[in-house]
Amino acid sequence: MIDGKAIRDVIRENIRLTTAALQTRIGVKPAGFRAPGGFSNGLADRPDLQEMLVDLGFSWVSSKYPPHPMSEAGKEPTPAVFDGIVQAQSAAQPFAYPKGLIEVPMSPVSDIMAFRNGRWKLEWFLKAVRLGVEWAIDNRAAFDFLGHPSCLYVTDPEFKTIDLILDLVKKAGKKAAIVDLGVLAQRAKARDNIGT
Repeated sequence: MIDGKAIRDVIRENIRLTTAALQTRIGVKPAGFRAPGGFSNGLADRPDLQEMLVDLGFSWVSSKYPPHPMSEAGKEPTPAVFDGIVQAQSAAQPFAYPKGLIEVPMSPVSDIMAFRNGRWKLEWFLKAVRLGVEWAIDNRAAFDFLGHPSCLYVTDPEFKTIDLILDLVKKAGKKAAIVDLGVLAQRAKARDNIGT
């Protein structure tokens, strides 16, 4: 309980108020819902939250961050760590929850996980991102880059990570495209015949 209200009601009200504030202040309706941090199982175990988001007008959520190995803080990632990050990409593919809410998972490794938690060097992060994007291109899959301006600006002020992703997609030609999460959600919806 928070101030006499059930946690569920507090969450619902926070989402509703944030949505209203975005619409009122900058004239933008949220395209989807991105959960802070991400959860290893997304909302798979929370049909109540899935239903709440649909009731609040969201057709997709980005709440899943698949587990993956990490190196000891400050230590260069081993080949096994990089391999584990690549293997986790298959668990980061868009899908539909049973009631139709689309999940667009975040692709590992996040900048927060790498730089703040792992104290990685930029070159290690670039390698992990490159391997993840290459896996996505090779497998005709999605790569949902998880970056935070407050972290990336400090650790990658020249935006080498963004340039790397753009270069890899450009080199892939028709095998890859830069799209937003809404497009990934629509593709998953069409693939899974949701709402048709």
